[in-house]
Amino acid sequence: MNNYYPLDLHNEWHYKQKDGSTYVNKVTAANGNEYTMHNSAANTSSDVRMDNNQMSTDGLEKGNFQLWLPNDLEVEKKWVVNFKANGLDCLLLMTVKEMGITKEVSGHVYNDVICIEAESQIIMNGSQMALNFFTQYYYAAGVGLILTTSSAGDIHELTSCKLN
Repeated sequence: MNNYYPLDLHNEWHYKQKDGSTYVNKVTAANGNEYTMHNSAANTSSDVRMDNNQMSTDGLEKGNFQLWLPNDLEVEKKWVVNFKANGLDCLLLMTVKEMGITKEVSGHVYNDVICIEAESQIIMNGSQMALNFFTQYYYAAGVGLILTTSSAGDIHELTSCKLN
């Protein structure tokens, strides 16, 4: 099983957004299999747990650890991420769309890339409602998140990284 998000103290990933602004995700603390990641764009930190190359995070709701990257990835694998945002019960319906692809991002070619698509939904009056909003996350083995795209045209691309 490949590690699609290598976490180690002081690892950092530099991203550029569609509007040209940049931000950094950095591992600022490590304690066993738990890591603290800081996002400079939002100026927030979240915790990440890695167990047997399976990643869980409370990045969407503090204290609510949800499976983000399973360790048994295969095309069409599905799982659900549940969290609250702005008082709403939210869901991300995660699906592995592609595996083992090659992707060029910011002039760098990455091999062994996976694409995971998240469909955003909310719970209203006890019923799931599709928002028709999709986000694609591209992870390269041994590197981490290299590209994020969405149905709204958002783009976050990895420009450089420092991995220990």
